[in-house]
Amino acid sequence: MSVTWQVSERIMEQKEHIAMQITKEQNKKYPTLLKDKTEQLFPLRVELVTIYAKALALEEEEAEKSIEAWGLETGRMCARLETTLDSMLGEVPHYRSYIGEVLKEVAMEQQMGVEDFYVLISKLDHVMNLVVYYFSVPFVEFQTNLLEQSRNEILELSAPVVPIMDGVAVLPLIGMIDTYRAKIIMEESLNQSVHLRLNYFVLDLSGVPIVDTYVIQQLFQIIEALRLVGVEARVSGIKPEIALSVVKLDTNFNKVNTYSTLKQALADLVIQC
Repeated sequence: MSVTWQVSERIMEQKEHIAMQITKEQNKKYPTLLKDKTEQLFPLRVELVTIYAKALALEEEEAEKSIEAWGLETGRMCARLETTLDSMLGEVPHYRSYIGEVLKEVAMEQQMGVEDFYVLISKLDHVMNLVVYYFSVPFVEFQTNLLEQSRNEILELSAPVVPIMDGVAVLPLIGMIDTYRAKIIMEESLNQSVHLRLNYFVLDLSGVPIVDTYVIQQLFQIIEALRLVGVEARVSGIKPEIALSVVKLDTNFNKVNTYSTLKQALADLVIQC
């Protein structure tokens, strides 16, 4: 039997012991985050020790396939368990230490030469690098998707259309307006205008700290889109610097009713409605 197969079998014999030691180490380091997840994480650790054991005895291509399959599935699972990537990757040194001890033990029994032992250790390092990579990819994807979903929810809340009276609503804009937020504002303005059967829609810029030519162009597109669905858009919160920026642009803003304050805009609409 080759040394690699002996190492593989010895690791398999100790897989539950190694997994338990790593569980104790991690629960001690992350008592709040991981301790209550021991029941779910322990079998995954046993599984990973098994992956390491088998990978050391397999050809490189076959080993990578098994690691990839395990990593992609387990990465998603650990992300859903609401663990953190840093805590999970923090286990790697423990696997290296405990499995390394098994390698040293077998190497001494077999009186393995330095060169052969170096080859074995290098293979373990390569296998661990593959585990880290394939585990991290789905974990990062899951977290990225979660952040994107949260971002979308926040942005949707950042475009609150407020009905004021029959046929009239206000969109009080607060904070910076970038390309993505402008798209959300456009969608919410159109959707709510149709849903609420609006005749007038007031875009209030009082809470927007910087209104440059880009923002004005985006607002003009929103105004034009609203006009196409039969809604007259009006703009309040026009400061002197905004007025100067509008004048510099070649737009039809002169056809839009504008007001320095939201109070003025609403007072005018009350008279008309």
